[in-house]
Amino acid sequence: MGFLQFNPDGSLKLSEEQSAEKEKERRSIIITKEQISVKPAKAQIRIRFPEKVENPGKIFMLYDNLSREISSDANHKIIQMNEQTFVIKVDEGSWSMYSSLDSLAYGFREALSVGNGNDVVIKGSWG
Repeated sequence: MGFLQFNPDGSLKLSEEQSAEKEKERRSIIITKEQISVKPAKAQIRIRFPEKVENPGKIFMLYDNLSREISSDANHKIIQMNEQTFVIKVDEGSWSMYSSLDSLAYGFREALSVGNGNDVVIKGSWG
């Protein structure tokens, strides 16, 4: 185990592996599963692109298509937070919402990994 090292500005110096992983993540599309509360059940999926989304309509269309394929009693919606980030929210759900949200997350990962040149990473967990 090595010693902690610091940069001249006082920040922690990362190992080569950590630096490479951080750089890869910076260039990736990150899909994060986030538990907001348990009672009432609230959760969301955050989709962050590495740069500005030029045609956000494509993301909304993808969401609509994926939503039609998933049978769910949870009411979810998608909103655009900024130029790079979209959030799919469930404000009141039940235990079944997690399988619906998982299906949406993995559907987005599959659709976004095709031909965009970026890795797509799913992070986070429910509960």
